[in-house]
Amino acid sequence: MDTHQTSNGSIYQQQALVSIYWDYQNIPTLKRSPDLLLFANQFGYVVNRKVYDNWQQQQNKAAQVNLCSQNFECCHVSQNIKNAVDFHLSADCFSEASSSLYPHTFIIVSGDGYGEILIQKLHEKGKKVIIVARKGNDSHNLKKLADRFYSIDELPKSIETCKVTA
Repeated sequence: MDTHQTSNGSIYQQQALVSIYWDYQNIPTLKRSPDLLLFANQFGYVVNRKVYDNWQQQQNKAAQVNLCSQNFECCHVSQNIKNAVDFHLSADCFSEASSSLYPHTFIIVSGDGYGEILIQKLHEKGKKVIIVARKGNDSHNLKKLADRFYSIDELPKSIETCKVTA
């Protein structure tokens, strides 16, 4: 929580903002989306839920409908260039971080090494970074650079642990 003083001298607390940026191409784990939302809510008020993939592919249609029903913004990225999803996710995430003046936590759902540069840029803007990845599909450097690191399959356990320590 961040404490602020209003113009009349009273003090109020403002929740930190939280944004989710999910590389669905890298972690296509639809069954964990409700857990991801519960997890994110523990860190503050969720203002952005973006998930990236080529949503025009037939195998992604049902996932897109499900994610949209959970208020995720499904960002379509055509696969014309290698790592197109990574580039779009990073650009959108950094753009939001650059315009946000408030305490902000970014949850990046991916294990790709490209995230190293993004984490450094978010830290330069004073933002916290949480990486959520699959075991065995994560960069060792991401674990070192991120403020926190979680396995997508262990989110239910992490949610319960956070509830107990709160």
